[in-house]
Amino acid sequence: MLMSFYENNIFPWVLNIADKAFRREREEILGSARGRILEIGIGSGISLPFYSAQVEHIVGIEPSEALLTKAQQAARSAPAIAHKLSLQAGDAQNLQFDDNSFDTVIAFLVFCTIPDPDKAAEEVFRVLKPGGSLIFFEHVKAPSDSLARWQNRLNPVWNKVGCGCNLNRTTQTVFERQGFRFESIDAFYHPKIIRLVSPVIKGVAKKG
Repeated sequence: MLMSFYENNIFPWVLNIADKAFRREREEILGSARGRILEIGIGSGISLPFYSAQVEHIVGIEPSEALLTKAQQAARSAPAIAHKLSLQAGDAQNLQFDDNSFDTVIAFLVFCTIPDPDKAAEEVFRVLKPGGSLIFFEHVKAPSDSLARWQNRLNPVWNKVGCGCNLNRTTQTVFERQGFRFESIDAFYHPKIIRLVSPVIKGVAKKG
């Protein structure tokens, strides 16, 4: 009961505060999305104001009922895209869409939390059209051995506090295993967040 209260009421508030550090990346990534878009793990709808009015349609999925409710509320404050938006409960590991359905998939700080990231990447690859783009921004395991060791040590505690978030995912490798080809990828330490989660990757991976 206590954990459920935390996940539904406290954690979304924490996410909103933390996300201010990523405003620049969110604006850049979402502003470049085109065509029919799927955003996996849309959360509380923080992303919605950053989409271009030129997009054709956006489908946002979210497994958390509490966050999905907040996303529905946020949609009312994004009139430029509200009529092009569909929000629904959904699991990235089992996408309820046909093969080759989307031009773009957005993954913004979600692969750290998905229980089976390989299955999710496989599903994303399946629903993307040939030549489609996975646009991503993810925090990952540090390239530095010393920081990576601390991430491994602290991950069990972080996982609980972060509602399933993992410090030590090798997400680039996950994408590569599923056949994605990187059009661009940038790995760096984000200057606005704590060192433990500062190693991030950002880029575009293509299907085919």
